[in-house]
Amino acid sequence: MSINRTTQSLLAALGVLAAAFGIAQVHRPAAPTTAAAAPVRTVVQTTSLVCPPTLQGVTGSTGYALAAPGAPSGGPASGATGGSATLAELPQADGTPGRTLATASTPSGSTTAKAATGAGAPALVADATGALAPGLTVQQTTTVTDAVDGRGISGTSCTATGTDFWFAGASGAKGRNDVLELTDTETTAASADIQLIGPDGEAENTSAVGVTVPPGGTTALPIAGLVTGGVDGTDLAVHVSVRNGRIAAALHAQNGTNGSDWLPATAEATSAVLPGLPGDTSDARLVVAAPGPTDADLQIQLASQTGWITPAGHETVHVKSGTVSAVDLGNVTRGQPAALRLTPTSGSPAVPIVAGIQVTRSGSGGTDTAFLAGTTPIATRATAAGGSGGDTTLLITSGGTAATVQISAYGTGSPTTKTVTVPAGATVAVPAPQPASGGTYGVSVQPTSGGPVYAARELARSSGGIPMFTVQPLPDDHSTVLVPQSHQDPTIVLSTP
Repeated sequence: MSINRTTQSLLAALGVLAAAFGIAQVHRPAAPTTAAAAPVRTVVQTTSLVCPPTLQGVTGSTGYALAAPGAPSGGPASGATGGSATLAELPQADGTPGRTLATASTPSGSTTAKAATGAGAPALVADATGALAPGLTVQQTTTVTDAVDGRGISGTSCTATGTDFWFAGASGAKGRNDVLELTDTETTAASADIQLIGPDGEAENTSAVGVTVPPGGTTALPIAGLVTGGVDGTDLAVHVSVRNGRIAAALHAQNGTNGSDWLPATAEATSAVLPGLPGDTSDARLVVAAPGPTDADLQIQLASQTGWITPAGHETVHVKSGTVSAVDLGNVTRGQPAALRLTPTSGSPAVPIVAGIQVTRSGSGGTDTAFLAGTTPIATRATAAGGSGGDTTLLITSGGTAATVQISAYGTGSPTTKTVTVPAGATVAVPAPQPASGGTYGVSVQPTSGGPVYAARELARSSGGIPMFTVQPLPDDHSTVLVPQSHQDPTIVLSTP
């Protein structure tokens, strides 16, 4: 029997492939007999965060603090040696690097910096590699001294870039000066749509569609200029949806003589836990949005020092679809630190919501304002930067069973640690331990049993009878990541469809 040249060529090609792979088959391979390996948790090797430009037209000073706690204890080893962390001005669009303001080369440390202020001040970028990448955290804190500018403390944790951001509790009303800042760290322009939802529904504003963010720059958008279409400008939920590219989004609220602060970003979820209500809260205003097509009926609970309780007179909140509902909770904490939880009422559907709280503390010399937001429980560890002396309090909540957490403070040298137990469904206020080195320090919260655990950090400094403060939620610091496992199968090359 003869074989034509085409058949000879095919057999030759198959022979080459078989020789290359050694075990190649010319028929369909058998189905795998073993299940795919589970993902492996590993320590991150690079981290990048963005800090918004300093506040324009505000009398005050802005400082930055970096904390690099290194790999979390009890978890996978980092395996990385060396590395560095830097805080620098955002590179310009032409690639020209910005000034480096601070550097760190040792894990479990803290360092500080100051940046330029006023119009034209750039955003900052923090980058870390190697042993300093796990859990890198940067805090931006502005102390405002002029009552007209919202005297008090404005603080924010610098964040990674993303494509979707929600803020609850903004306002375009008279007396408020809220500004949304969008920063693009890439070399090409990004664009985003800005959606504003209020008590009357969504603001219709074509100028908020396809907003351009220049490469290596920041676009600042006053919220009052985005409120149109007859929508009430108070109690707004702001949604930033990125069309192309990746950006960092930050929103600052200036409330005149009542203080000012940054609103933490949050995300849609069918329930929400908002940690960080100080015990001496003078007034708390809850803002809840239901962006979707279905109304939300929610139960309100507080995780107090004794467990979950329902605040009298504020048992539930109803939110019409596509709108925002606001509830003035007053001094709801009654002297006890707390977290607020929103869950669907019995028999109600689980509807995606967005929630935030405006918190006020009052003293003999005036008031200051801070903002809370729904956040996720700590998966491995959470970190805050910028503590100094006794100004830092950790507000820790166990959402389920009693939990134990390890708290570590980082300065120079070895960290100072202590262990705290949080009762089931309760919130405890823990003064942060201070490192023996003194100075500015970072602090971490690492759950070791029970939970889930939610946390926030309050930074408080009294001045002239004004209880100036700011509160940042403490989600996981992303020191570790799950990496899927895979394996090569050369028989796939010769399998038939």
